[in-house]
Amino acid sequence: MATIIDVGSSTASTGSQTISIPILAPGANLILAEFGLSTVTGGSVLLNASIGFQTTLGIPSVVFTLYRDGQPIYNVGASGLALLAIQPIAMSFLDRSVPAGYHAYSLGVANNSLNILLNAASVTGPVTYSGVSIG
Repeated sequence: MATIIDVGSSTASTGSQTISIPILAPGANLILAEFGLSTVTGGSVLLNASIGFQTTLGIPSVVFTLYRDGQPIYNVGASGLALLAIQPIAMSFLDRSVPAGYHAYSLGVANNSLNILLNAASVTGPVTYSGVSIG
């Protein structure tokens, strides 16, 4: 039977509980949320993220990436819908065989469009990111 070792979470919001953050080019990955977790030898971490993104111009292509200690471990791509339409994105990933210790987990996003000037998007709230370390 698995044992819960640690739990972490992060939520991006403003005082009004809404956000509107422009999604930048691939070379300028934007970190939306982060937290730390302790792990044990042979353990795993279950990660869950919920993000909304809104098309502000054209048909943008964005990539949401999960990181462990600054290294990408999983990503999900999405394309924009109609102008100003908000698209919810849900991600879940099981990070297996994580080395024992304390690890920084973060959630990032980048605009992967060929021309970001004609294909723009922004992150809308809420943005939630959580993880459970199990051993």
